[in-house]
Parts: sequence; structure tokens; C-alpha cells
Amino acid sequence: MRRHATSWLIKLVFLVIIIVFIFWGVGSFRARRASILAYINGEPLYYKEFALAYEQVINSYRARFKGFNEDWIKRLNLKKTVLDSLIERKLIIQVAKKMGVSASEDEVREIITHYSVFQKNGRFDPTLYQTILRKHHYTPAQFEENLKRDLILSYLRNTIQGLAHVSEKEAYEAYKWQKQQINLQFVTFKPEAFNKKVNVSEEKLRAYFEKHKDNYLVPRQLKIDYVNISERQFIPEIKPTNEEIEQYYKVNQSDFYQPKTVHARHILFRIPTDASKERIEKIKKKAKKVLEMAKRGEDFSKLAKRYSEDRSTAAKGGDLGWFGRNTMIKPFEDVAFSLKKGEISDLVKTRFGFHIIKVEDIKEAHTKKLPEVRRQIVQRIKKERANQMAEELANRLYAQAILDNSLKKAADDFKIPIRKTDFFSNQHHPKGIHYSLIPKILKLKRGEISPPLKTQNSYFLAQVIAEKDASVPPFSEIKKRVKEDYIKEKERELAKKAAEGFINKLKEGKEFSQLAREYKLTIQETGFFGINENIPKIGYKPTIQRELFSLGPSRPYLDKVVEIGGNFYVLKFLKRKEPDKKAFETERESFIKDLLSVRRAIFFNSWLSNLKKGADIRIKEKSIL
Repeated sequence: MRRHATSWLIKLVFLVIIIVFIFWGVGSFRARRASILAYINGEPLYYKEFALAYEQVINSYRARFKGFNEDWIKRLNLKKTVLDSLIERKLIIQVAKKMGVSASEDEVREIITHYSVFQKNGRFDPTLYQTILRKHHYTPAQFEENLKRDLILSYLRNTIQGLAHVSEKEAYEAYKWQKQQINLQFVTFKPEAFNKKVNVSEEKLRAYFEKHKDNYLVPRQLKIDYVNISERQFIPEIKPTNEEIEQYYKVNQSDFYQPKTVHARHILFRIPTDASKERIEKIKKKAKKVLEMAKRGEDFSKLAKRYSEDRSTAAKGGDLGWFGRNTMIKPFEDVAFSLKKGEISDLVKTRFGFHIIKVEDIKEAHTKKLPEVRRQIVQRIKKERANQMAEELANRLYAQAILDNSLKKAADDFKIPIRKTDFFSNQHHPKGIHYSLIPKILKLKRGEISPPLKTQNSYFLAQVIAEKDASVPPFSEIKKRVKEDYIKEKERELAKKAAEGFINKLKEGKEFSQLAREYKLTIQETGFFGINENIPKIGYKPTIQRELFSLGPSRPYLDKVVEIGGNFYVLKFLKRKEPDKKAFETERESFIKDLLSVRRAIFFNSWLSNLKKGADIRIKEKSIL
């Protein structure tokens, strides 16, 4: 009895250790918060700063993308991105201090009190402010300090960017470069056309197989037992109380804030991009006549159906429906949000043309009342609690499976259905298992049990019950595949060699059309296309677009073969079409503005890059990356 009791005591202690491990992890954020992550010119960057910023970025991605998971974090390299951002902020703040740049309490207060998210009925609400900050794990002091830094960063960024400028001549040259079009002649060397020239023998195939064995490697394969614990199974038993619903609403009021929206109609008179000043004036006169009709009280909907050149809304009487800020082009939006209900605007010019806007209705900014969002809150509480229950069960199951050294036995004890797979690899995934889990499962060793793995709506546990090492099948088993690969490679080599021979003869002075006849190739034309467009009849290859547009009468050919979409091309310049100066005059203002915006960003990034190069940056904990 005593020995048996001791055995259970050991198991109980082991179980506690496992649960602590599950909930806290090895080397977790909590254990490192007080540590210094890096030094930037001797100034410490604390781990807690990184943890908070990283958590905010992760939460932001989760809110925007449903399928966001660990794979996204790795592919986007979010840890390094966040760290780089924090380092850059530190460097800019250091420069600002040397320059004596600061932000006052009054500036911070002014911004906070005018944030619509902190307002109730159009006025700043201190209680709402505190509630929202608590929800996002901020104290007012932390938030206000961050806001001060943001103001300083913004000021310094604007100061540096203000040093960039664009002259009229530079703008016109950039415009010509961006808007020019070229027409090319080309001949195509298709690999399949060389099929009959490929010599195949057993000896050559075996040699090819030996050289390319890695291409035929069958990766390691696993067979697993697994359990999927879904949130959904817990939802029916969750019954939120009125008190819980009211508390949730109180804490999360900002989630139910509705910014101002308007319901509007419009009539559009389009201005072509190449329109002359006379043409624009003519369009404006027409728009003014229709505006006068609308102001006199004629039916706006009928006027839109008759005159509007917006095909998507004209048939609906110009109805744009309800929309909020940052959904329409700015000049249009600014006017729409300044109008009263039933009011008609004067002519509004945007890059699309002249608009006449009528506001049909307005919904002022407000926070939805509890009855309006009660059902939504109930669903949220159910989902959050169901997720907690699923996670709790998954962790208990994992702890028991570790004790039993068997996921199946633990699942049977918990009366949870267990499923099995056949052998699979990273090339062939079993049905019913989310693709994002496969890389983690494939890291498991034979007999190993995975900790609970989170998917969108469930927790997944797996145990490897059998495995096959990576191997290359015998030549005899895959001879057909080897032959196909060998032929394709040789066809490609012959096609490329023929295209290179064609170019060499052009360099020797032979004429393009004569060579095409000798090679029995058809000369085609692309037709005119722009620098950022697909090459018609060929495809798109960003790495050669600039080179193609540098061709001209003095240098008509590229001195290399171009491979696109599996074919090889020899290209010859035929003609260039440059934009009209009048077209530039029409777009001049907006083009210079866009070009200046790009140049400012490049200027600032260059300054920041040089700042980083000259800085003493020492990262202490590189393991987090």
C-alpha cells in the first residue's frame, strides 16, 4: 500500500510540473520581462518594451486576418520586424534629444481629447479613456509617453522629409519615363520544338538520375494518432448571465463605437487623362448646368441616371450607399462629410472628374446601446469561454498522455474520439488536419506527443506511432519520371543554346528578319506597352523591364536571352511612344505630389539607414529571433 501510494504521489508531482510547463513555458516572456534585450548607443532596450510591441502587432494581425498563425509569424519575420522598428525609434528619439525636440503636455492632451475613440456623445470621456487603455494593457502614463514619442518621431520625420524636393524638369522627366510605351519585335524558342533532337539512352538516364538524386528524395513520413478538441462542443452548455453581458459591454464599449457615416448620391462628369484645358472647361460647363438643375429641385436620382458617367452607380440614381471616413477619395469625402442632410454640394473636382454630391442621410458618431449588441456580446462570451474550456481540456489531456506515454490511452480515459492517419509527408497532407500544423507535426520523433496546437477554432494533439526515414526510390521504380525530367532539361538546354546562337549572329551584324527566316521562326510584335505592364504575348519579368525601356535605335537588342514562362525570347526595339506634354500639364499637380511623397520616403529611409550604420547596436538576446 505504502509503495503504491508513493507511486501516485510521484505521478501527482509530475502532473503539476507538466501543467506548470504547459501554462508558463520554458523561457517565457514573463521570465524575461526585466531583462535587457539590446543596447542602442549605450541606451538599454528592455525586453518588456519588445514584448508589449510584439503582442500588439500579433493582436493586430489576428484581428485583420482569420487564418493568422505561427507560420505567418515566421514567414513575415515579425520578431525581427518589431525589434528593428524599436531600434529605429530609439535612434530617432536620440537624435531628437540632441536637437532639443520635445512634445509638450498640452500637445498630448489636445490629441487625446480629440480622439473620437475616447469620446462619448462628441466629448472626451475620461472613464472611457481609462477603460480602453486597460483593455490594451496600457496605463495612462505609458500611453501618453508613447504619444509624446510619436509626436517627436513625426516632427523629425517631417523635418527630414522636408529636405527632399522635386523640380519641374525632374517631374517631367520622371513622367515621361513612367508613361512612355514601347513596341518590340520578338522571336520565340520553345523547348518542346527541340524534342526530336534529344538523344535518350539507358546510360544517360542513369547518369542523370545519379546526378539529380535529391530531386527524387521521398521525405520522411509519419503515421500519427491525433485528437481534435473543438470549441463548438462547449458552446451549447455556456449560458452567459445578464451581469456578465453588462460587464462585458462596459469593459469593451470601444468595440461598439460607430464613427459618423453618410448616405450619399453623386453625379460624375469624367475628365480623360489626356484632356486639354479647353476640354476640361467644356466638361465643367456641362457639370454646372446639371448642378443648377439639381439646386432648382429637380429629382437628383433622375439627373444621375441621365447624366452621370459613373457606370457602377448611374443606374441606381448615383446611390453610393452608406460610407465612413477613409473609404472615398479625400476631396470627395471631405465635402460629403461637411454637408447637411438633403444638402447638395457645389462642383467637387477629383482625379476622376467633377462630382455633384447629395447627402441623403447622416448617422452621427455614437456607441451602440447594449440591446443593439446583446446578441453579439453573447456570441463573443460563448466563443471566448468555449476556447478557454477547449484549451483547459487539451492541457489536461496532454498532461495525462505524457503520464501514460500514450495519447490513445489518455483519450480513451477522457472519452475523446481518437483518429489515425496513414503515412504522410510534407508533400502529401492527410485530410482533416490543418495545413499550418503539418510542419510542427513533422518535427515530432517516434512516440513523441505534441503539446496542444491551436488552430482557428480548436486544439490539436498528436502522437507519432510509426515513421519512415527519407529515401530515394530505386531507379527502376521511377525510370519513367526520370526520363520525362531528362527530356525536359535537354529540350530547355537546346532551346536556350539556339537562342544564344541567334543573338551572337545579331552581334556579328546579321539582320533580324534574315536570321528569323534562317531559323524558320515567325517574327511577332508585342504592340505598345508601359514599363509596369505585362509584355503582351510574352508575360511579365520585372528584372528586365527597365532594360527593355533603355533600348532604342542605337541599341536595338538585349545582349542576352530572356526566359519567361518556360520559353526563350530574343527581343528587338521597334518604336517608342512618349506622352504628350499636355497630358503632363493635366496631371502635373497630382504627379508632382505623388513623386515628392515617394522621394521623401526614400530620403528619410536613406537617412535612417545611415543613422543605423553609424550606431553602436548590440543585441544581447539574439535567441528571440
